Amino acid sequence: MQESIPVHQLTKSSFLIFSIDGTSDETFDGLHRHDFFEVIWFTDVEQDQLVEIDFTPFPVYDNSVCILTPGQVFRMSLTTQKGYVMAFSKELFNAILEDKPSYFPGIAPVKISLENEKPLKMLIQLIIEEYHSKKRVSLLKAYLSAFLFLLLESSIEFQTGSNTRVAALLRYVDQYYLEQREPTFYANLLNISIKHLNAITKKERGLTVKELIIERLLLEAKREIRFGKLSFKQITFKLMFTDPAYFSRFFKKQTGLSPEQFRASLPVLSS
Repeated sequence: MQESIPVHQLTKSSFLIFSIDGTSDETFDGLHRHDFFEVIWFTDVEQDQLVEIDFTPFPVYDNSVCILTPGQVFRMSLTTQKGYVMAFSKELFNAILEDKPSYFPGIAPVKISLENEKPLKMLIQLIIEEYHSKKRVSLLKAYLSAFLFLLLESSIEFQTGSNTRVAALLRYVDQYYLEQREPTFYANLLNISIKHLNAITKKERGLTVKELIIERLLLEAKREIRFGKLSFKQITFKLMFTDPAYFSRFFKKQTGLSPEQFRASLPVLSS
């Protein structure tokens, strides 16, 4: 499994901030995952620029922001974009969002509103100044909390995690989906009947618990197929399917394509 998707890690700090145009190509080059949360604010972008998140290309514009969660697969071409990158350890991010749902789904690039643009620019300067001077933890956390609040308050994606039981379920599915694929396992963790849990997830997410498990498993399969370094047999066993034929049938049933057809159909992000 040495050729599975590379993971970028925070090793010496719980928080980093740097400018996009002040870093090296290696920071963004190639598909990779993070073991931390990352906020990328594009302040100035060339026309027709893309980022790729979980094998899907997204356009980015001036003053657009995305939030990447641990495990997501990301790639972008570093050309003449300008902006800021903030990396948060999982512990710090969760501490800042202590009054928010415990599962955070991430945000694809969204445009910052004109109303929030000015205060966000002020906050980013305060964060940079404090980070490069006294590094007072309480003050930095206050600035970061205000910064994230302004980003999240209008995000539709974030609002989907508003139900605390659904948030807990999604967190458990993300943790156990490889080993535990029976909905009753998750209902027992939440101390709720599977019938009631299905009713909640159908209302909040439009999917049953079983469908949420399949959605998470399928996402991981697509990530590995998109990366293209593992054989389909290796992906089969990494995702704990019994044999490649069974994995291929599962994938085709969910997507309408075989794993081979899916890999061949994916767009290539220009570098």
